Amino acid sequence: MAYEKLIKYSATVLLILIIAYLSYSLITGYYKEKIETAKKQERTALQEKSQTLEREITNLEKEINDLKGQENQREWLDETFGKGASRLSLEQKNLTYDELEQLVKAFFAYIDEKGYVKKNKLTGSAYDQYLTMENDLSKNVPIISGETENLYNLLQNTAHFFRVLGKERVCLVKDILTEESDIVEFAMKLFYVWYTYENENGIRMKEQPSLEVMYDYAAFFMNSLGGKSYILRRDSNVRILMSFYSVLIMDIANDNKVNTNGIDIRPFIKTTYNDITNYIGLFDKREYLNVLDKLKIKYNIY
Repeated sequence: MAYEKLIKYSATVLLILIIAYLSYSLITGYYKEKIETAKKQERTALQEKSQTLEREITNLEKEINDLKGQENQREWLDETFGKGASRLSLEQKNLTYDELEQLVKAFFAYIDEKGYVKKNKLTGSAYDQYLTMENDLSKNVPIISGETENLYNLLQNTAHFFRVLGKERVCLVKDILTEESDIVEFAMKLFYVWYTYENENGIRMKEQPSLEVMYDYAAFFMNSLGGKSYILRRDSNVRILMSFYSVLIMDIANDNKVNTNGIDIRPFIKTTYNDITNYIGLFDKREYLNVLDKLKIKYNIY
């Protein structure tokens, strides 16, 4: 009898031990899995944080290099085009018209030194070619309203510059944009300031396209299939700057009530602002964003 009790007791103890062992295994296995999951999540979080820090460091290094590059670029601009080049401003009228003219003359002299006119089998100076192109483009503006009414209008717009300027002059402009990419940003800023300059009596200067002509081309780039396709074929910096200056011209057109096509400028302000914010490589990026910030306030864009 005592022997049977001992066996039952031993069996009970053994069963309890087995249950305890299985329970322990299940519990430790569960917590081990939880611990491994937590460790994995922690490693992933640390890895992501490390990658974020690496990106931030890379961006900071890029910004530092860009700032150094800006200083070098400004020194080079002053040496090449004159001391007023680095002071050229969109927000402040800090150069006289005579100073602007000197910068423009220096720009065309620089282009002449490079021999682009002769290379493209054209005659005269770069300034002569500019005057001819400005005249031809002013007399033959693109189609804004009714572009999609028929295929002929669309084709006319798509080939507008080639049709008006001809192969040689288009190649001249293309060569300058490609070979002189370092001065394209400065040149676009210079011509915009020159084109929109007014004296103390509000009179615009000579050799500038009319506001109506500038509006037609801004509207062309912003609001026509032909103009948009032309911009999309350009390098990123040229595309963004063309959009930016089209916005500024459209704003002037609104102020002077010559926005005859009723183009809403607000979506273009937003898009251009985002493009400039996300693009690395513009020397005057902060100035462009400051100008657009003011336009956002002016047009109640939030």
